[in-house]
Amino acid sequence: MAMEFPDHPFWDFSLGVYGQAGVPQACLELQSDHQLDVNILLYCLWLGASGRGTLDAAEMMRVTGSVAEWHEEIVRGLRAVRQRLKGGMPPAPEELSEPLRAGVQKLEIDFEHLEQLMLAAAIERAPDDNADGESRIRAALANAGRYFEALNVRQSSEDRRNLAILLKAAFEGLDSELVAKICGGLTAA
Repeated sequence: MAMEFPDHPFWDFSLGVYGQAGVPQACLELQSDHQLDVNILLYCLWLGASGRGTLDAAEMMRVTGSVAEWHEEIVRGLRAVRQRLKGGMPPAPEELSEPLRAGVQKLEIDFEHLEQLMLAAAIERAPDDNADGESRIRAALANAGRYFEALNVRQSSEDRRNLAILLKAAFEGLDSELVAKICGGLTAA
């Protein structure tokens, strides 16, 4: 039986961003390098992109705390099982374990979808429809920076490059020149 999730603009945003060239690899590198939760990073970008503004330190703690146990025990647990099954796990026949791995991957996505709904409920704000493109981009960037600070991660040039890929994807249709200018400063830093 397929799980039915309520519609939410954050999930739609995440699918749109993640489906763009370079984004999955950028997310994987950030996740691997810093053990960060890509869902939280996407949430930070969505808040800014949707005109919901910036998070202060206390709000960031509330956001990260709202899904910490879920992400660690459920999402990462399923990810570990899925990764362990990749390429088979002898003596289990690969032709039998591969369909199970695919099922675990589907579950992992469903559990991440639920995590995103939990994140969206952590800080509920109405969008500011008057927020201009530049303020939205800067809010998304500030939120991502706040998340790195919460993780006590000093961004490397590679991290900034990956973040620029995510920002360009998040703001693809907004104002490409402005996004390129701000992201250019991010990668040049």
